[in-house]
Amino acid sequence: MSVGRLARTCLNTLIVPCLLVLLAARPASSAEPDPVSAGTLAQVLSHGQTRRLISLAQPRLKDAAGWAEDILWALEISGLSRSAENVCALVATIDQESNFKANPPVEGLGRRAIAALKAKLDGTGLHALVLRTLFAADPSIKRRLLDRLRAARTERDIDVAYRKLIAETLTVQSIIELDRDYGLGAAEFLESRNEITTIGSMQVSVVSALEFERRYLGRPLYFEDIYRVRDFLYTRRGGILAGTRQLLGYRSGYTEKVHRFADYNAGRYSSRNAAFQWAVSRLDGRDLDLDGDLLIYRGQDVSAAKSRTEQAIIRIAEARGLPLNPRQVRQDLRMEKDFGFTATPTYTRVIGLFKNTYGEDPPFARIPEIRLQSVKLDRPLTTAWFARRVDGRYRRCLSRVG
Repeated sequence: MSVGRLARTCLNTLIVPCLLVLLAARPASSAEPDPVSAGTLAQVLSHGQTRRLISLAQPRLKDAAGWAEDILWALEISGLSRSAENVCALVATIDQESNFKANPPVEGLGRRAIAALKAKLDGTGLHALVLRTLFAADPSIKRRLLDRLRAARTERDIDVAYRKLIAETLTVQSIIELDRDYGLGAAEFLESRNEITTIGSMQVSVVSALEFERRYLGRPLYFEDIYRVRDFLYTRRGGILAGTRQLLGYRSGYTEKVHRFADYNAGRYSSRNAAFQWAVSRLDGRDLDLDGDLLIYRGQDVSAAKSRTEQAIIRIAEARGLPLNPRQVRQDLRMEKDFGFTATPTYTRVIGLFKNTYGEDPPFARIPEIRLQSVKLDRPLTTAWFARRVDGRYRRCLSRVG
């Protein structure tokens, strides 16, 4: 379907936020399939084959045909093939994240949401101070919020509970003051404090989806923008579309799908960056956190402070005579979330030094070592656990392609 036809379709429907659809329809020049072998992986799947794979993954699912239709639609609109590899990657991720539920219920979510709120109120930050002051001035506001959180069964229930809190408390004047004090806008300030950061059938990163919207609009987001994007992600079609882009819509350079699944959980290129950190750590002789973050971030912004990885690279350059100065290193590390990072002087010279030192290539990718934290989790999990679980489902799916 052409972008022009999509635009005309968007003008005639109020069902989905068309900005995200149009963004997905743009050809992604950086999206390139991972290397695959001939045969099964390259096979183009029909709707019937896709429906069968979904039914085998979830035998009791009532609308496997609808899920299959939306998966194939998301691949088509994203400019990706209906290959067994792509279809099974989506089937495996949806199955792991939600068991094919557009807005999945989470056991004990209300209880954990209340615990998170109480922990927040015990904090020392501005957000905690604002909430404590608000609740002290009108205890009924706190009571209503607690009632909504206690009754919450899905992520959207938590979302709506905080939307109602905002609607009850924010005046036009207070929004103007927040806009003035925080620059990024009141809506984005409050959104950055939202406990629910991944949502929908594929547990899509809300930050990633909102960034698409922000770039398209070319301005800070208002409450209605944020709510529209979030509501779209809670739909079956919206969650699959955004999840398809997040999982498959970029060139990775990986030869194993498990690293793409790890990226889905930890952020694009986290697996490549974790392998680079491992090489830096071995050259430097000091341990590093192999989390895939080469810089320190404050929200979405890069901190001026040097990460341990950045410090180690500068030490290596000075000790081994690499032609890299701190300014060059910082400039190159800012590309850590792009495929082009592998062409920077910092990457190529550090990897070249590793080869010369040890007589072998370092791994291009490794699963980052990250412990997962979320109001939705009641036990400690890791990115490695997630990536390997999805990879197991992916392999089972491929074995069923007929």
